Amino acid sequence: MAYVIAKYLRISAEDIDLDGIEKYESDSIENQRNYLDDFISNMPEFQGCEVIEELDDGRTGTNFSRPGIQRLLNMAEKGEIHCIICKDLSRFGRSYIEVGDYLEQKFPAWGVRFISLNDGYDSAQLNGGTAGINIAFRNLIYELYSRDISDKARQGKVIATKNGRCTNSVPVYGYVKDPADKRKLLVDEPAAAVIRHIFDLAEQGYRHMQIARTLNDKGIPSPKEHKKRIGLLKRSEGESITFWNSSTVSKIIHDEQYIGHLIFGKRRVIEVGKDRCKHMPKREWVVSRNAIPAIISEEQFKEVNLIVPKQSKPEQKTVNEALLFRGKLKCGQCGKALAAYKTKWGLKYFCRTPKLTEEYGCFLDRLFENEISAVVLAALQHQVSVACEVGDALSVKAKSNKPSAIRLTKEMEALLKLIDKCKIAKMSLWEQYHTKEIAADGFQSKNEKIDNQVKHYNDEIGRLQKEIADLEAAKSQDNAFVQQFSKHTGLQELTRGVVVDLIEEIKVFSAERIEIVFNYADEYGRINELI
Repeated sequence: MAYVIAKYLRISAEDIDLDGIEKYESDSIENQRNYLDDFISNMPEFQGCEVIEELDDGRTGTNFSRPGIQRLLNMAEKGEIHCIICKDLSRFGRSYIEVGDYLEQKFPAWGVRFISLNDGYDSAQLNGGTAGINIAFRNLIYELYSRDISDKARQGKVIATKNGRCTNSVPVYGYVKDPADKRKLLVDEPAAAVIRHIFDLAEQGYRHMQIARTLNDKGIPSPKEHKKRIGLLKRSEGESITFWNSSTVSKIIHDEQYIGHLIFGKRRVIEVGKDRCKHMPKREWVVSRNAIPAIISEEQFKEVNLIVPKQSKPEQKTVNEALLFRGKLKCGQCGKALAAYKTKWGLKYFCRTPKLTEEYGCFLDRLFENEISAVVLAALQHQVSVACEVGDALSVKAKSNKPSAIRLTKEMEALLKLIDKCKIAKMSLWEQYHTKEIAADGFQSKNEKIDNQVKHYNDEIGRLQKEIADLEAAKSQDNAFVQQFSKHTGLQELTRGVVVDLIEEIKVFSAERIEIVFNYADEYGRINELI
């Protein structure tokens, strides 16, 4: 396997607030790319290495929930890359704790070299030591700066809202941004027509679910689907299946923005850099009255909201407290979570989608929780039994593999020493060329020969690494599937903890067809091939 270098690039609008417009422009993706390419091309030790690139354009650095960085870290953990280079630490991340964890713990454990050019940081020069107090302070300052700017940015949004200026990146359904002024909202007429239709139906006495069913029957795109179609949301964002439901209808009916009031602060992130939000009480909202074009008259809005509370309750009361299968039970057809309600005989689960649309052919049965539990428990008992058998088989295999692993490791160490010799030879060759001890054609020929040798050695190392990884995977104590399932030996009762530990998802297609997706399926697949 060739020595792989990964360039990481990141920029977001948040960086304007954090670093200023000049720094933001100098940190453009193109400038970062050119800066890193220039560095790599001038490093003799990186000649002939494979270079890949990962980037996050428009993603905050205050957390690591970025697709580019996640792909990069996944490859690093698997040993698929050997060196990560970025322009500065703030490109990699602005969280003091998380950045420090990668620099001090994870990267050294994975054997990954990390270089931050502007910070003068190269883990290869630490000789097993730590990054030092200078880097630690830089990371801390980045995080504290982010928190401070986050508070200031929120205050800026509060002031902008009070002045009738929209601060949301994606406007509420029914509106689009004015191309001439991004802080000004215009009515999105196709969506506005749907909103007026919803209020008309509600005024006629239609319940939320009846309204949703009507819209679905007419083939009207849901708010999320509509935003995707007009380019406000990327196709990859949100659920793949979207349709109108009673919750969406309820939000529209109760949203005062449709009578022209601009609102900010309905939700607030729990912690800077995290995705989780909490709903704020209405008294803490920032409301700018009559700041945007109204879609619904205030009279109709008040009339509809007087009617809505008088609607009859649903046929069953759904259960809100923690359930055994909370977040795990999904309809096999539409993918939506199953709803639960209480009966005097016990909890029952059903799919709400058939009440809203028949498009997906969802099951109509209502299943008791104990019926599902019996199926799941039997399947888990079988998997636990398999894990125990596999663990025994892996232990036997691991003992026989130990001499082979030692031999393969020695072979790999010998190849690494040969690569080091090649690097020294290349540097010597480079010096001979610059002192004119060797002609250009001779330099080129010998340089290519050394590169081919290095490539051959790296290919051999890659093969050996795979063999060693396969042998390591044969250790039962290192296999997550065996570890997690074996600890439930003698399982007789299904609990919430067991469900969370061992099950990723339960897909219900009908009373006769239930599919269970177990955790650690990849680990099971790997060891299945080995034994």
